[in-house]
Amino acid sequence: MLRPHPQTLCLLSWAHAFIVPCLPFFLSANLACCEAPPELVTDRPDQTESTSIVPPGFTQIEIGWTHAMDDEDGEETHSDSLPETLLRLGLTDRLELRLGHSGHSWERIDFDNGAPSEESEGWGDSAVGFKYDLWDEVEGCFIPDAALIAHLSLPTGAGGHSTKRTDPGFRFTFSHTLAEDLALSYNLGAEWETAEDSRGEEDTLSSLVWTVSVGKSLTDRLGAFVELFGDTPLSAGGTPASSFDGGFTYLIAENLQIDVLAGVGLSEGAEDWFIGSGVSYRFPR
Repeated sequence: MLRPHPQTLCLLSWAHAFIVPCLPFFLSANLACCEAPPELVTDRPDQTESTSIVPPGFTQIEIGWTHAMDDEDGEETHSDSLPETLLRLGLTDRLELRLGHSGHSWERIDFDNGAPSEESEGWGDSAVGFKYDLWDEVEGCFIPDAALIAHLSLPTGAGGHSTKRTDPGFRFTFSHTLAEDLALSYNLGAEWETAEDSRGEEDTLSSLVWTVSVGKSLTDRLGAFVELFGDTPLSAGGTPASSFDGGFTYLIAENLQIDVLAGVGLSEGAEDWFIGSGVSYRFPR
């Protein structure tokens, strides 16, 4: 009868001692690589922030451009902002870190009286904050999915494009599943913003912010939304601003989405109209 070589016996013993216990780890790692990535959910292009958290270990960047026009008191203001950026990093199943920047702004004011136009440009402020998943939607009850977003603006901008102070803000985000392809979402919160008053002094004022949005999946890749949003001065002067907008999102790949939007102002305090577009990308883990 043939006897195994002693070195063969040592090799088999080593395999049994070290490789076999590690098999579950290798198998689970292989299955994780084969798992389909979670659904890509973005916080643009609408003003309503989602309740979804970027999954832990993933990084997601959302970039956009906005053009707006407002005609008031004989002054027609055109403005562009690019790139409006939000970087979202998933920390846990319920918590994400958020880093934002309002981008570079270009503004031109045309006067009805024939005076020369005024132009300005500069980089805007940044922001740092978080989103925390408060609780999940309860099926069969009108208890929505809910999350809390809080942030601090950082005065990194230049000249009139910066508030020159660190201003806080927060909002609660809610969403209801109305049907498999239809959802109702809404936000309610407050923001503080520093502005120069009539005496030339810096004053930090607060406003109530609100949004209501209905989103529908038209196909597996194409989505649409309509939305009402606005703000109401609390300690700030001026009149309430409310607007209506709508748009589309298109999922090019499982980690890449593009979007377009357009909207109009519904009150004197809002911009007359605006358009925008953007792209969102989630880096593979």
